[in-house]
Amino acid sequence: MKKWLGMTSIVLSMSLIAAGCGGEKSATQTPAGSAKPGETEKPIEITWANNFNAPEVDGNYVQKQIEAKFNVKITNVKMERTSWKDKFNVLLASGQIPDIFPVDANETDMAGWADQGVIASLNQDEIKKSMPNYIKALDSVDSSAWGVGNYKGKNWGIPKVWPAGNEGFIPGYNETWLKKVGYNEPPKTLAELEDVLTKFVNNDPDGNGKKDTFGLSGRGKLPIQMFTSVFSAYGVSPYQFKLDASGKVVYGGVTEETRSALKLLNKWYKGGLIDPEFITTDNNQLNEKFAAQKIGMVDNMKWGNFYKTSGFITKPGLDKGQQIIAGKPVIGSAGKSYGFSYGALQAPVLLGAQLEKDEKKRTKIMQILDYVATNPEFWLLTVYGQKDVNYDMDGDFVTARTTPEAIAPKAGAGSFYNPLNAVDTSMTKYTTNKELLDLKAKLNVGYEPLKDILGVAILSTKAKYWANLQTLEDAYLIKAVTGEADTDKAFDDFKANWLKSGGQEMTDEVTKVYAERNKK
Repeated sequence: MKKWLGMTSIVLSMSLIAAGCGGEKSATQTPAGSAKPGETEKPIEITWANNFNAPEVDGNYVQKQIEAKFNVKITNVKMERTSWKDKFNVLLASGQIPDIFPVDANETDMAGWADQGVIASLNQDEIKKSMPNYIKALDSVDSSAWGVGNYKGKNWGIPKVWPAGNEGFIPGYNETWLKKVGYNEPPKTLAELEDVLTKFVNNDPDGNGKKDTFGLSGRGKLPIQMFTSVFSAYGVSPYQFKLDASGKVVYGGVTEETRSALKLLNKWYKGGLIDPEFITTDNNQLNEKFAAQKIGMVDNMKWGNFYKTSGFITKPGLDKGQQIIAGKPVIGSAGKSYGFSYGALQAPVLLGAQLEKDEKKRTKIMQILDYVATNPEFWLLTVYGQKDVNYDMDGDFVTARTTPEAIAPKAGAGSFYNPLNAVDTSMTKYTTNKELLDLKAKLNVGYEPLKDILGVAILSTKAKYWANLQTLEDAYLIKAVTGEADTDKAFDDFKANWLKSGGQEMTDEVTKVYAERNKK
């Protein structure tokens, strides 16, 4: 392996901090399997690359604490979030392969680098043994994350999830409008929702004596988030794979559930319930339409968007006197309250190929990642820095200091040394104040997240067909809502075209991968 060389495109430096120096009392505590106090064993050298929150200086406070605690010596490879990929590929091409890869690497990167021989295949049992606390936190969110790293019969990384991805979309309503049309609480069923939207249009809820309001609009600029309340009531997301009643893998967009949802949406569109400008609407325009009392419902919100300072819907509405109230996803023919969700799965954290032959370093890295991801003291250290220097605490809640000399990157804090910092949900007590925790407990319950059955996966068919298939679907769904295309023969034609344009091949591959992930 070539030695790490200086490059003008990125900043590389070797820490000169000796193990065991300069730490607080916490740095002398020894987790299982790490160097014991008094050991003179040579520190293990780790090349640590990331494109998140690069520390301002090498040999920073956080780095010193990790080095002292685990008897390691870290070389920082620091890159920018937006431009990292090209620069990182230059490094790989020159043989400069880090031990830990940037957190933004995705599943496509993983497959390509596996084929090129630059990342390590990792034994799942070894990960579980070396990272017991982390794996417990991971599995509590989504144990299927283990499947994401599977490629050509091997596992290629440490599984990772984003817990917030499991949160579903919750509908929000103009509370004053609801009360004016005779509802003391948000609608619970699809039939009640239709009644509410009809009255939002016909009963002059804004009191201006004109029929100039709509029930809802949609994020037509991003159709996957368009009219999610209606599709979810039928138990489907048009852009996700699901299981049908017989347990067969099907694509949501070509199911009868989607056809039925589109029939209803077209009925609503013809009845004036849907803002005709939905086709070109983005989130900023949804903000404006709600605040200006042009629409009375928004259905692509998460629980956090109902907090008073949320820039999406809530604060813009409050600034103009509009109070929004959260409902639950309405129940339709699916018989359950489903909320559209992107899911928690992400690509794994990748390690350099050289670690396949270096068990000692491999184990050490896993122990470090386990500790910083789940130990409260080192989680706070790596995310926020030094208490009373970089941050203060009010109970469990952390407030970061913002003066130039106290910001987290000065200490090396952020997520550079903690690429798994979002996985252990018990740490949210440090980042979420009581008011927000109470809001989440109130709103993020009472529904089932509606997720793609597979989520993140390496699919050869997706690379070949997805862009065209998505364009086909975007166009048809919008035309079906407006009535430009019908939901009878035109839907059948769309389905046939989608399947023959690569959709059937993709469905077959998803079926295969899903079966592999769910082997007993």
